[in-house]
Amino acid sequence: MDFKKMSGMYEEEFLTKVSQILKIPSVYEESEEYPYGKAIHDVLETMLHIARTDGFHTKNIDGHAGHIEFGEGDELLGILGHLDVVPAGKDWKTPPFEPTVKDGCLFARGAQDDKGPVMAAYIAMKILKDKGFKPNKRVRLILGTDEERDWKGMDYYFTKEEMPTFGFSPDASFPVIHAEKGLLDSYITYPAPDISDNEIPAARFVSLSGGDRLNMVPDQAKAVLHSEEDLETHVKKYAAEQMVSTSVEKDENTYTITFYGEAAHASKPETGVNAITNLLTCLLTLPIHSEWKRKLKKIAEDFHRTDGSGLFLKQSDEDSGALSSNLGSLKIQPNSSFTLGVNIRYPVTADGEQIISTLQSYAEENGGTLEVYDHLKALFMEKDHPFLETLLRVYNEAAGQNDTAVSIGGATYARSLQAGVAFGAMFLDSPDTAHQRDEHVRLADMKKAIEIYAASIYELTK
Repeated sequence: MDFKKMSGMYEEEFLTKVSQILKIPSVYEESEEYPYGKAIHDVLETMLHIARTDGFHTKNIDGHAGHIEFGEGDELLGILGHLDVVPAGKDWKTPPFEPTVKDGCLFARGAQDDKGPVMAAYIAMKILKDKGFKPNKRVRLILGTDEERDWKGMDYYFTKEEMPTFGFSPDASFPVIHAEKGLLDSYITYPAPDISDNEIPAARFVSLSGGDRLNMVPDQAKAVLHSEEDLETHVKKYAAEQMVSTSVEKDENTYTITFYGEAAHASKPETGVNAITNLLTCLLTLPIHSEWKRKLKKIAEDFHRTDGSGLFLKQSDEDSGALSSNLGSLKIQPNSSFTLGVNIRYPVTADGEQIISTLQSYAEENGGTLEVYDHLKALFMEKDHPFLETLLRVYNEAAGQNDTAVSIGGATYARSLQAGVAFGAMFLDSPDTAHQRDEHVRLADMKKAIEIYAASIYELTK
């Protein structure tokens, strides 16, 4: 089959159908009626409706996940993607949930992570089905709904449905991802500093908060302080000197100080600008209590470096590279406690339990406690695995390359499989815009991904 030609013929259909799901703001929200909120319920139902209309078998697994399937056989090829997205954030050039095509790119939250790639995999399945291909295995596109939080949707799915024989996740990049770093989400909680002495600071905390997703570099952090002194002039002078973005609002003697950074995926925290650490560094120059300065200085110093060295975790290996750390959230209640949300991505050869032990010691030595929220152990598949070799061969033939399997710091649903890898849909020269404002994909990349996915499914199930 000429998959390159066929992918071009389905390009308009891809754009029409992906726009239907991109319009839905499928960000998690609390709900008594739906597992992850109405918007996520709606996007799952919309995707399944598209597939039913096209003649596929579909199933909704109690609102936690769903799947789209065709073919027959005892073995099952799984393709795992997700339909939930991170919050859009602010300052987009185009509305984040109004898909916009400009300069050959499709702009929308979820265009790259992961609705665009999911739809590319779906269109690849539809091409094969439309052409009358009869796979000797069942092909199942499994749709997750809670990937951006804690994977409860996919965990629930596999309590109800069978595990694929092998599979891939279109939620990373080509050529093939054979190694994914271990991922640790945790919270460190400290008691509020003891300020019962005679020191009377000119500025007193009302609240401090920043970030709401540990897998994102926070692009906004806010402190509210009460002060008899003029803080606005000082903060603006500091921001100008340090060339950072900030705003200050004053209501009588209460100041709301907001710092802005650059969001980025927590697997590459060095590519973003952390608004929390920038805010803390500024607060150290204000007339706050010396005990608060001591605490905040320690946090700012230890988390400003994203290689884990401030936490005594710096390390790397040949298979997957260096450990990374991201201060994803900080919430302070001045009269009780304050909590740091920390995301760690550690090398595939590292000992995850030792990472946790070291982080726990760090917390305790600084007077805090550690709570592990989520721990995904590293994924590793040998490069000579036959399944991996087939995917790599198909990619290299389609892309005209001679690449080898690579590793990433991100976490994909490939970890949910007994045998699986991440496979596309971005290319080595694709703009990396996941979790960022103005998220987008090149339509040419999606067209090529459709070609590769169709050829891969064909080779694995013919």
